Amino acid sequence: MEVYRWEDRKFGKLEPLRFGGERDFEDLLEKDATLVLGEPLCVISRQPPLSTSKQKIDLLALDRQGNCVIIELKRGKPSRTAITQILEYAAGVAQLSFIELETLAYRWCQQQGKEFSSLTALHSEFFGYEPGDIRKSAFNQKQRLVLVSEGVDTRVLEVAEYLRALGLDLTYISYFSYHAPDEILVATETVLGGTLVKEEERSYGQTTQQFMTLELFIEMLQENEELSQIAHEFVEYVEACGATLRPRIAKLRMTFGGHWWLDTYPSRRATHFRVDVHGDFTPLHIVECRANLPNVTVKNFGISFNIASKAHLDYAIEVFERVRNSILF
Repeated sequence: MEVYRWEDRKFGKLEPLRFGGERDFEDLLEKDATLVLGEPLCVISRQPPLSTSKQKIDLLALDRQGNCVIIELKRGKPSRTAITQILEYAAGVAQLSFIELETLAYRWCQQQGKEFSSLTALHSEFFGYEPGDIRKSAFNQKQRLVLVSEGVDTRVLEVAEYLRALGLDLTYISYFSYHAPDEILVATETVLGGTLVKEEERSYGQTTQQFMTLELFIEMLQENEELSQIAHEFVEYVEACGATLRPRIAKLRMTFGGHWWLDTYPSRRATHFRVDVHGDFTPLHIVECRANLPNVTVKNFGISFNIASKAHLDYAIEVFERVRNSILF
């Protein structure tokens, strides 16, 4: 697949990029696995050992309903053994109890330098649920299998199609990566699957998968007049900085100079909106943020916190400015 980029007055061809190893692409997906299925996925473990296989899962994540998502990456085209491998992983994950999943998530958060209180809290915070929206019994009811590789192997595809026809939730994704100035571009194609084969209808908080546009973000906060005004001021500040607003599933992303800067999404009850800040934070910065902002959480990409008042926004802008200046200079 050839990809071109419009540069001044002509198209410039982007050169294909091959990741040095599976772990290089794995590093990126660990930070944001949305690319895999086009929906938010909460990563809870990387390379966890399982009793059913001598190999280790590349990435284990949770979807919005609490189903386990098993992600297997292959550099180059996969062989048929990849199907056997991912089936062994599924058998092992299906046996995991809630406590075992929680232990994996705890260890992963420790490795990432993130705070951890419980698996339900981690999941609820990631997907913007209110406490109690999802119960322990909802976790790992189903397993979703995702095979990601460079290009497509027709023999693997034939086996995957057969297994999916039998009811196995298996998705096969092909990807290609490219060099671009100051960035990496990845194009994906869902060769097979992409949706749950059979999912009982369940509702936990904001379960509707839709892109968070600026208009929707503002609309969801309108019932709280004070917060709506604060949100408008926040958006005005971001736009005045020259940031680009990009709708994403369940959140609004703001990039600056080609770099991720902020993500935001409203609470279901319009009591606050949450902001993810992509940047480097020292322990002192984190302490100061916790003294001035509610529900500050350390993430692998930076920090996350709520904004519920004008005072919160005023302090948050100081945080935003520090990160923005680090991007500029």
